[in-house]
Amino acid sequence: MSFIEWQKEGQRVTSLNHTNSIHNQAVNQVFNGTVNFPLSDQYAKFNSSESSARNDDDILRSLAFPEMFARKDNMPQHYRSTCEWILDLNEYKTWVKAPRGLLWIKGKPGAGKSTLMTFLYERLKNQYPKEQRGIVLEFFFYARGVDMQRTPLGMLRSLLNQLFRQDETIRFLVREPYNEKCAAFGNGKCNWEWQQRELEKLLQKAILLSAQQQVITIFVDALDAAGPQFATEIATYLHLVSESLIAEGTSGKICISCRHYPVPTCRPGVEVCVENHNRNDIATYICGRLAQGYVMAAAGTHGQWWYDLQAEVIDRAKGVFQWAHLIVSLILEKVADGRSPQDVRYCVQEVPDELGAVYAYILENVIKREYYNRSFILFQRLCLAERPLSVREMAYALAARITAERPELRQSYDADDFKKTDEHLKQQIKALSGGLVEVMELQDNENREIIQVIHQSIIGFLRMQGLGLLATLVGDKGDDLDAARHCTTHA
Repeated sequence: MSFIEWQKEGQRVTSLNHTNSIHNQAVNQVFNGTVNFPLSDQYAKFNSSESSARNDDDILRSLAFPEMFARKDNMPQHYRSTCEWILDLNEYKTWVKAPRGLLWIKGKPGAGKSTLMTFLYERLKNQYPKEQRGIVLEFFFYARGVDMQRTPLGMLRSLLNQLFRQDETIRFLVREPYNEKCAAFGNGKCNWEWQQRELEKLLQKAILLSAQQQVITIFVDALDAAGPQFATEIATYLHLVSESLIAEGTSGKICISCRHYPVPTCRPGVEVCVENHNRNDIATYICGRLAQGYVMAAAGTHGQWWYDLQAEVIDRAKGVFQWAHLIVSLILEKVADGRSPQDVRYCVQEVPDELGAVYAYILENVIKREYYNRSFILFQRLCLAERPLSVREMAYALAARITAERPELRQSYDADDFKKTDEHLKQQIKALSGGLVEVMELQDNENREIIQVIHQSIIGFLRMQGLGLLATLVGDKGDDLDAARHCTTHA
């Protein structure tokens, strides 16, 4: 027998002995009445044959979807030194120290909930060793995304995909139904889809099993983005998972962020209201942005005016980061235009305190009148779109409106010319929308660029009143008003 043959025979004998050891342990536990659930972990690890391991990639593909991490990965970085207030909050410290429990991050639209959730997720993921942090899962709902980004099915598929990758001991739970379905549909390409109720049960079992060995922390952001019906349904499911973790005595925690409505407030768990604690963060952001060199140079001898203006904006923000961001952008624009400190302060005082009223102010006073036609098309397409629109698609939509009004320009909008005008269109997006719309590059295999509003509350405003206001400003009482009514009806 050669050395290699001898080595292979030794490995085979060792493997056989290991099998017998596990089998004998199982028999002893059965007859002694000491069987416990984690024993299946040993079988799971041992029975992970080479063929099963190869199937794991197929299982992951069946659960994944291209936009699975798009929302979190494209969240802007929190402004320096912000979000840290929550680390000293008693409610948060209680949740962190407890082996299990539910933490609700609630707040007004635009208060900064998603930024705070990203901060908490990344801090846990990056600042603690795996042995200490255990398993960390996340799903960031995205109302402006594809169906999978705003439905329970998308959340379930994403969470199970992450858990499957991070914990080998739960894989047998997923392999069994997956292989059964593949066998039922033939061994070729699997042309079936996971079902929501099936995944609810599967994910709960997997979480409970995994939590017996290490702590599991789950972050679910922007629950309200799923819509009233789905939001309540998901909240109920996550509550049941949390209750199961408590009943089993395992280590598992869940953190959920949402607006005060539509999720019912009678849910158990610790609650943090963001707008009650983020004043210093908003002050840091405002003072930091307005301390840019050219702004301070413009202030000149009127330094006290700027400090008074900063204090006024901080007070009026009332915990809404989005309002502060819009006002700071307006101030910077006025300063860049050469307006005096007194003029800038007067403009700021004209801006309403309510977020919806701010959006209306931008439509009427920030967007130039000659842009209204194209601005209406831009906002209308964003409201009616069932998926994110690319820069190219928006270019065609705007061109169709322009060439319909001025046929002599049709030649200049030949399809081949759009490659040259994409960059120009990006520059126009801010002007056409008054800063309410942005171009974002998706971090996926295609590196797509899409057009989106800077905050979901803008879509709600446009559907309820913004498009009607723009149609009136355009002066078209026909098709544009009909389109505005259509958007309102389908809001």
